[in-house]
Amino acid sequence: MQNSNIFKLFLFLTLTIVSLSACGTKKSQQQDTVTGNHINAIDPTRSGAIDGVRLEALEAILPNYTDWETAELSGKLRLKKLPISPTLKIFMKKGEEISISVRASLLGEVGRIDVAGDTVTAVNKMKHVYCSESISGIKYDYPCIIADIQSLLLARVVALKAGELTTGNSDFFDFEEISPENAEKQWSLTFPRGHSEEDEFFYSYKVNALGLIDRMLIEASTADHELALSLNYEHAENGFDMNVVFNQDLKQKFDAEIEFNAPRWDVKSPSPLNLNSRYTRVGIKQFIKSF
Repeated sequence: MQNSNIFKLFLFLTLTIVSLSACGTKKSQQQDTVTGNHINAIDPTRSGAIDGVRLEALEAILPNYTDWETAELSGKLRLKKLPISPTLKIFMKKGEEISISVRASLLGEVGRIDVAGDTVTAVNKMKHVYCSESISGIKYDYPCIIADIQSLLLARVVALKAGELTTGNSDFFDFEEISPENAEKQWSLTFPRGHSEEDEFFYSYKVNALGLIDRMLIEASTADHELALSLNYEHAENGFDMNVVFNQDLKQKFDAEIEFNAPRWDVKSPSPLNLNSRYTRVGIKQFIKSF
């Protein structure tokens, strides 16, 4: 079951971010012009000025976003339905690859999910089966999806479909200081700028003084459902916990917590998958049923 839940978690996080952001994109593309303070998710109308709270926040946040080429996160997955907590090791090559290794006590690596190029490959090493699916359609609609997921895994603010927060894409957001008195600076970032109750899609961040996400909330309304995805981060000196919660029509559908150690930088790539003749390729449904 452990590998199946990891596979579902990754696909869930990926597809939810893609589908929810697509709701916002579709809405903005249907508008002939951008009105008021609203920003088109694909082709923003920028105000140009960076001052006040926005400038103060960017000056505090961006120096913490040092560049990187490869990184590794390790930790444990906790789900209510799992009697044990499998360990994870996530390797990332910036903008290109994500490799998730799932390990169990005394057994070593029991599963792997590799995302590279236009393909996602998931392997159940215990049953010697794997599935490999194209994500070219997702990447066509959302070219920087891998980089955005990597940034969120590192607790960095992302302008969905426009990359990690920079001065160049900061106009997507309203900035508001929300720091308690005599406490470290905190900010709220909300998309779209000028968000109102009538918006069918929006997302927001609560960001701490180091520029790391404390909370991200994505909400979307469709013809059939009210959807919400929240990522909650709890930071410590040696890492952070990330809680992933998905709600549909005000009912909780998914809840998982990952306990991450601090990221390691400039790490080597993991050993490549060796899918020899002992492994059988199956579809996604059959792959999940193999557990």
